[in-house]
Amino acid sequence: MCLIDGLRKNKIEVMLLTSVLAAALAIANISNDTNGFSSPGKATLVFALVLSVLCQALIYRAYRKLTQREIRFHRISKKLVQIKTQRNKEEALALKVLRHINDPSEKTPGHAHIWQRPLQAFSGDLALAYAGNSGEKYTLLADLTGHGIAAAISAAPVASIFRATARNGLSVEEIVTELNNRLIELLPSSFFCCAAVVLEARGTVTVCNAGLPDILITNDAGEIVESIPSSQLPLGIESISTAGVELFTNHFQKSHQLYAYTDGLIETTSANDEVFDINALTSLLKIKNEGNGRISRITEGFELFLKDSSIHDDISVVEVMIQ
Repeated sequence: MCLIDGLRKNKIEVMLLTSVLAAALAIANISNDTNGFSSPGKATLVFALVLSVLCQALIYRAYRKLTQREIRFHRISKKLVQIKTQRNKEEALALKVLRHINDPSEKTPGHAHIWQRPLQAFSGDLALAYAGNSGEKYTLLADLTGHGIAAAISAAPVASIFRATARNGLSVEEIVTELNNRLIELLPSSFFCCAAVVLEARGTVTVCNAGLPDILITNDAGEIVESIPSSQLPLGIESISTAGVELFTNHFQKSHQLYAYTDGLIETTSANDEVFDINALTSLLKIKNEGNGRISRITEGFELFLKDSSIHDDISVVEVMIQ
């Protein structure tokens, strides 16, 4: 584009110079040899002179427009560079926040297996696990509003509150209430999160599903024994008390596995417009648990389904081992 504009500019300059020279020659001829021309010849020279002046005016006008366009182009380019620089700074800040939240030095407890596939550099999903000293095993999966810096803004308080309440050994209803009401205090009304909070202790499982797809529990044979739908509003919308938290509770004598996931998983479409729906997920769960769960089978099956297609949302899957 710049090369074309440069050629156009040079062409205009040459045309302008040629027109000026032609006008100068015409004036010189008229003044030096006034009697050497007939009336028609003089009229022709005058016409050529007038035409030359008009051409000069038109060329100058075009030249000014081109110059003004170049000035606007450089201003826009400069503005775009500033916007990109600012966005890079914001993304670097978001990345720093999210890396702090998902600190690799803080090892995920063995009861939880987590797989995430972000849409962009920053995932809008948050998955955390914590194991207490008294045998309590906490797991959180949250689908946060937005991506990038927006996700980092809402992820920071969610992670901080979950870790603090889990370390203090609070119940699921207390954790959900604290998360919900603190998000209302800290974040704008447009920010909220769909979340699942899971507590497993000695075979007893307590779950709150606030806006996520159905949470599944399987036995070791891969049979689905429980499906836990969302019974709570997403967190950060309305104030609640512990008495208002809807819970699922059950005790399992033998080992089972719990699967929570964000809607990005079961809304993914392939290049053939096939949907990786709940049936596709449950079919991957129908294998015997050999002790290490089925998270690798889910990820492999999903990648095989996706092939060369692209995802359109953040994807997260959490597998909780119920002992």
